[in-house]
Amino acid sequence: MKKRLLRRRIYTIMTINIFLAIILTFYSCYYNRNENDIKNNDKINGNEVISGNEAEQPLPTLSIISNGIHKEEQPYEKEEQLPEKILAEELTESEELALYSGLPYFKEEYIDKYIDYKKQNPDLSYEKAITYVNIGLNYDFYESISNIGNGHDITVLVNKYNKLPDDFVPELVQIDSSMCAQGRGEQHLQKPALEAFSKMYDDGKQLGLDIRAYGTYRSIPTQHWIWNNAVDSGRTIEDVDGLNARGGHSEHHTGLAVDVVINDYDVEQTEEWLWYRENAHKYGFIIRYPKGKEHITGYKYEPWHLRYLGIEIASDIYERDITYEEYFVQVLQPPIQ
Repeated sequence: MKKRLLRRRIYTIMTINIFLAIILTFYSCYYNRNENDIKNNDKINGNEVISGNEAEQPLPTLSIISNGIHKEEQPYEKEEQLPEKILAEELTESEELALYSGLPYFKEEYIDKYIDYKKQNPDLSYEKAITYVNIGLNYDFYESISNIGNGHDITVLVNKYNKLPDDFVPELVQIDSSMCAQGRGEQHLQKPALEAFSKMYDDGKQLGLDIRAYGTYRSIPTQHWIWNNAVDSGRTIEDVDGLNARGGHSEHHTGLAVDVVINDYDVEQTEEWLWYRENAHKYGFIIRYPKGKEHITGYKYEPWHLRYLGIEIASDIYERDITYEEYFVQVLQPPIQ
């Protein structure tokens, strides 16, 4: 029923626009014919208009008589957008939302959610509201959780709304100790991520940079212990959740994430940071939790946390300057549906 209603409203809007276009076309033809008649009469009367100098006549304005009052208006070309503006003002919430139904990530079953979320966040565009609802941001973090079916996929999205199974373990390869920070013990990544990190490490080394792995794969039981220990230390749950994932919700479980420094914002003062900030995507990595996106990712800014996605996807995210959550629901998820 909602689908038919949306389509009917879209067809109605399209019909109105076509009707307006016909009127505009008719008026344009009529206007041009009158203008040509005026020019021809001027030539006949010896009053030919001179182009390219101060004697050129200005474009005629539209004369409108409203309630007996004669008004001079600007040329109609400047008012062509007026009907659309009027229509937009008259659209209901459902009709306005219907204009976005062509987006590949628009979900008709979420229509009511889109409308409610837009009401709660009136400053958001409908496009952002649709994206945020698809991510799950209409719920609090950890409030509505989906279980991940294929955690071995390189594009897997692990966050506060998507949880890996408790028994999930990826196929891992140990990183050579020369590429790891001293005192951190053995480090592991999935093979594609390791190969990319090795190349980035080698290329950085040739430039005099030292980009080492401080933290990589972390098991789900270990993550449970880290989170519980942080809460037991006296920190608030809100504070802990801002920096530490709960068990099953950490990207480190995938073997596709690597911290190149441990929770130290001084990394931004280093030559290494200045380089990998602009080049990590060329190796298939993104800065997973960027600055100013905490409301989307659920985590404080982490310039040290890199996530492997492959060169094509990482480069696309870098160019778009968006989070992986946004990219996932806008680009990767629609074909799956």
